[in-house]
Amino acid sequence: MLFNSYTFLAFLPILWFAWSALNRFRLFRAAQLALVIGSFVFYGKEDYKLCFLLAFSIAINYLFHLGLTWEKGGRFIRGLLLAAGLLLNLGLLFYFKYLDFTINNWNRLFGTGFALRGIALPLGISFYTFQQLSFVIDSYKKSMGRYSFPEYCLFVCFFPQLVAGPIVLHQEMIPQLKKAKETNSRVSSEEHYENMLSGIEYFVIGFAKKVMIADSFARICDAGYDNLAELSSVSAMLTILAFTLQIYFDFSGYCDMALGLGRLFDIRLPKNFDSPYKAANIADFWRRWHMTLTRFLTTYVYIPLGGNRRGMVRTCVNIMIVFTVSGLWHGAAWTYVLWGMLHGAAMVIYRVGKKLIDRLPKTLVWLATFLFVNGAWVFFRAEYFGQSRQLFGRLTAGGIQLHPDMIAAVWDHTMWKVTLERLVSGQALQVIGAFAVTGWFVLWTVICVKLPSSHEMVERRRRGTAYYITLGAAFAAAFLQLSQVSKFIYFNF
Repeated sequence: MLFNSYTFLAFLPILWFAWSALNRFRLFRAAQLALVIGSFVFYGKEDYKLCFLLAFSIAINYLFHLGLTWEKGGRFIRGLLLAAGLLLNLGLLFYFKYLDFTINNWNRLFGTGFALRGIALPLGISFYTFQQLSFVIDSYKKSMGRYSFPEYCLFVCFFPQLVAGPIVLHQEMIPQLKKAKETNSRVSSEEHYENMLSGIEYFVIGFAKKVMIADSFARICDAGYDNLAELSSVSAMLTILAFTLQIYFDFSGYCDMALGLGRLFDIRLPKNFDSPYKAANIADFWRRWHMTLTRFLTTYVYIPLGGNRRGMVRTCVNIMIVFTVSGLWHGAAWTYVLWGMLHGAAMVIYRVGKKLIDRLPKTLVWLATFLFVNGAWVFFRAEYFGQSRQLFGRLTAGGIQLHPDMIAAVWDHTMWKVTLERLVSGQALQVIGAFAVTGWFVLWTVICVKLPSSHEMVERRRRGTAYYITLGAAFAAAFLQLSQVSKFIYFNF
């Protein structure tokens, strides 16, 4: 089920009212059970069979948790349980996400003819697998008490973060679930009201980002990739920038909606996105982009490899390993691996030359970071390397004209075009459309790097009437465009 769909907008109030009613009668466990059931309904909307895989993964990992936190469990037994937990989780992820990728590359390398399995990727498996991996590892370290099964189940399957993150740690969420049971009360009325208000704000902001902004740049980007051989230099440049802005507002929109939905149910999820295009350098970028994935890889891969404690050479090797894993986590394709390695190489360069780079003008370093991120996104978006080579090649093709399909992708969806068609000729309309589309790029690029983030807008104390009118208008405008429903980019991972 997509957040940006009529189905979800009907599903959400039903679930919220059921949860609220149970809490009002102090049936806190029943309220949590309602959230679990609602989360499975949300997850299984497109394919109910996915729920069986999710339920199996939750049940088996909870059994590992019981074994690893058993007071009489010896070190050897606990070590075997940890190894089994890691193998099971990584094995499931490998089977569903990387088996066909491995077979295909094996066939190419050794000339064999093994048949591909054609396995469909279960929605959100990368996210809930990593979340449970962290839980199993922390259970082995005994850095937690023993949690009940309902608490653990909701920790994994809570629908706002189930399919595209954030990757939540147990200590960030389960204590919030335990609070109702331990205090025999929910949050205070004042806190509940603030959660509802900020939750609605976050959801509306994210909803508008996805429907009105990300999807408009998606149409431009798709038009560019569909006509690579015909692009001028400017069209190629804007095709690259279109995906840069599309993935920004797509992922930012999802993260905002996830935070907002969590707060509607009095659960505060961790931030996962914080204006990454404002980043002063590449290290700062990764402190702002997909923050919980960066945290996971740092905690459970980078530090166990030795982190930065074994000299500069080993540190650089560890960085490259982490970013290669990050690239492969995003998708079973060499384009993703190269994207991850490019970011790893950029991080190595920054780590080695940090003292020199930090002395350079901040604007220059920001611009270099932004341009690098733009270029790297080409490999992330490309379906195969030939596409990326062709797009980069079109940058030197010459010409400033925009491809007609790129103009139509946005311009044909505006009321301005309908009005102007009665006043100007077709050629003039095309020129006006080109300027309008270019202005669209300028507007949202400036907003990305200059305006306050959604967190800053929501968390500020004073919110005027004009602010709420703007939010209402943004929601109404986005609601009217829901006939053009599209998946979030990170749903593919």
